[in-house]
Amino acid sequence: MFNLKFQEVIGLLLGPEAHGERIGVFHPLIDVYENADGLCIEAEIPGVCPEDVSVEVMGRSIVISGTKKDAVTNRGVRYIRMERGFGKFTREFEIPERFNLEQVDARFMDGVLKIRIARIEEGVKKVKRIEIS
Repeated sequence: MFNLKFQEVIGLLLGPEAHGERIGVFHPLIDVYENADGLCIEAEIPGVCPEDVSVEVMGRSIVISGTKKDAVTNRGVRYIRMERGFGKFTREFEIPERFNLEQVDARFMDGVLKIRIARIEEGVKKVKRIEIS
């Protein structure tokens, strides 16, 4: 509600040209979990085309960015109620050393981006019991 009111005020201040590139807020929901094979990152981004999403490795981080476009922008509509967010988004996640950023797989299906990062085998430490003499 607050975001919509803010957009209305900005629209009044900037005039009709502000509606062409509406100020939008979109924050995809993310799950990060670990399983036996590696690290999984899943992002809910319904309504976003795969070509509007980017997944990049930067150092020890994975950066997910993109744009969720408003389908009715520039169609002469005036929102009465707006609950869905639109706009550019970026999410960045620091990846622990035990995962191999050379083996990253990203798939997009049913509005969910799934990123899998393989575990480094030699990075997994086994417990070795030391005899005390």
